[in-house]
Amino acid sequence: MAEIERVVPQKNAEQFVYVAQHLRREFEKTAAEVDASGAYPADNMRMIHETGLDAICFPREWGGVIGSSPHEDIEAIAEIITELSAGESSTAQIFNVHRGLTFELFSASALSNERKKILHREMMEEDARICSPAAEPTKKRFSFQTSCKPVAGGVAVEGTKYFATGCEGSRYGVAPVLMEGRASVEEGGLHWVLIRLDAEGVTLNHDWDNMGQRATGSSSITFNNVFVPDGSHWSGSSGGERSNPSAGKSISGPVSQIMMAGIILGMGLGALDAMCKYIREHVRPTNPAHKDQTEDPITQHHIGRYSTMLSAARSANRDAARSVVKFIRQGGARADVSVAMMHAKISAIDAAITTAGELHRLCGGQSTGNKYRLDRFWRNARTLSTHDSQDVKLRQVGSYILGGVEPPANFVT
Repeated sequence: MAEIERVVPQKNAEQFVYVAQHLRREFEKTAAEVDASGAYPADNMRMIHETGLDAICFPREWGGVIGSSPHEDIEAIAEIITELSAGESSTAQIFNVHRGLTFELFSASALSNERKKILHREMMEEDARICSPAAEPTKKRFSFQTSCKPVAGGVAVEGTKYFATGCEGSRYGVAPVLMEGRASVEEGGLHWVLIRLDAEGVTLNHDWDNMGQRATGSSSITFNNVFVPDGSHWSGSSGGERSNPSAGKSISGPVSQIMMAGIILGMGLGALDAMCKYIREHVRPTNPAHKDQTEDPITQHHIGRYSTMLSAARSANRDAARSVVKFIRQGGARADVSVAMMHAKISAIDAAITTAGELHRLCGGQSTGNKYRLDRFWRNARTLSTHDSQDVKLRQVGSYILGGVEPPANFVT
């Protein structure tokens, strides 16, 4: 890491893209071992902190580089997340969750200012991280069984949350819960809590055992009468990236999907890097007249195909990011932003899964050895792509193009 200098926060996130490019090369050195162990990538997260990349998590008034609206920097942030994912995708997913939560907490949440000061010190001096224990096994979005109730000096939380990305290495969790006495979120029952994961009554269940994204540490968490003091909980929307007050429209759906597309795109870029490296170093030429397999025209054709697909997907994600910024500045049709986001997500999935899925086609039988773990790229892309339905997105885009049918509202994550 000696070649990466710590960046001093100045104006925007663009200056950190080159830092992420360097981190990509550092992460890829140990990515196979990270996947094999499935352990939280503590060394990678430490490197992120040491380079100063955490500056893209904070608004400027808290020493970061992001303005009052994070969407002005969305294109650069998406590029950063893509580069990190190309190096090691679980790390990118953990950092992206932490990044979004941090900005929300420090820019627009009702977290007390005193609590923010403590949290800022812990993050800057002790590399404290935040996760999002939000998911629950209910069929209706934002329908919670995890509850909280008022107690002296705060609230007490009871229930179990799932898929808490990065919780194995996080100090805090930000969780949406249902306030006791309220039947639903629609009836004003939405409440938010900032919980220390080492607090009494908190149990990390260490049950993340999936095909891909093995090192995200996405364990379920059980809360058994966990006390959250006043100043660390609040009611209603968490604010931050969830709204655009000037336009009166929520745009967090496209923003989070653009970041998700960036992570998946990075998996494809990492697969292409690994494929080319393996071909150069290990694959015997099929034609005796060639000095190595890099001269093989069929191999060259497919590498060109993968590179073109990935480049097109990257352009689509940049276009989606720009459409969000344009929407914020000028308003316009919500559907256009939604469709641009869906184009990006669909193309990223197609490019990554095609590239990763055909890797062994060019690398040969020995490349399937577990010592290389080259299958991790397909496993990771396939796992994360199930976040929502690609087929549904394709149908919605087609319906809009053919008949002008506006896609269902997807502006709220």
